[in-house]
Amino acid sequence: MSWQAVARKDFQDAVRSRWLLALTALFVLLVSALAYIVRPQQGQTFSSNEILNLANGTLVTTLVPLIALVIAYNAIVGERETGSLKLLLSLPHSRADVVLGKVLGRSGAIAAPIVVGFVVPALLLAIGPLQFDAGSYLGYTLLTAFLGSVFVAIAVGFSAATASQRLAMAGAVGLYFLFVPLWGAVRFPLQMYFGLGGGPDWLPIEGSQVIEILTLLNPTGSFKIVSGAFLGGDLFTAGDVSTQAAAAAMLLGWLALPPLLGLWKFESDDL
Repeated sequence: MSWQAVARKDFQDAVRSRWLLALTALFVLLVSALAYIVRPQQGQTFSSNEILNLANGTLVTTLVPLIALVIAYNAIVGERETGSLKLLLSLPHSRADVVLGKVLGRSGAIAAPIVVGFVVPALLLAIGPLQFDAGSYLGYTLLTAFLGSVFVAIAVGFSAATASQRLAMAGAVGLYFLFVPLWGAVRFPLQMYFGLGGGPDWLPIEGSQVIEILTLLNPTGSFKIVSGAFLGGDLFTAGDVSTQAAAAAMLLGWLALPPLLGLWKFESDDL
């Protein structure tokens, strides 16, 4: 199929990026350092899931979105500015093939540093004095790769809808700060406010539901819900199953909607 050719070439181009290599090295270094620092000493009993939970709330949801946005923000608009996009579309590729291929190619490219980033810590954890759950470790690695794909899809959709790399870069930076530091900066005072019994009387839902909605709307927040339940062994089986299902649906929505909106704008653009 046409989109497969686009995805294959885009993956090959992306994995040769110096940015990707540098961010891969940083990811491997930081995750390995975390595994080494918090590894249990003799006489202590830790589970590898405990260390993954720590990484889940710190490194993963901070670095993975950054890597994804950096490698994908210019996926389409970069070729548009250089003129190679016209050559690409002169081949038997539709614009939908280009968008889908770019999402798949860059998703594969970000999966590589994530897998490598977790392999080295796995070696440190497997030989240490702790309970190493290989199944959970592999599953969490795949979930992290999925989070990377979600942010790749967001970046590719934005790249398809913009006409300049400068605007695409500004959008990538803005999206990162919105979803990573700023969202928490807004959510925390609201959580304190509602937790102390605040909130307007006209609000049709409770304050806790407002906080839950804010958490779900952020892809990193939804990821934390799904991955936390997975590491706890109760994904879709125990706990707040409806919230887990809503978080999974929100991640799928972020995976699909931005590329579709970007394609809708891209289809109407005159190159």
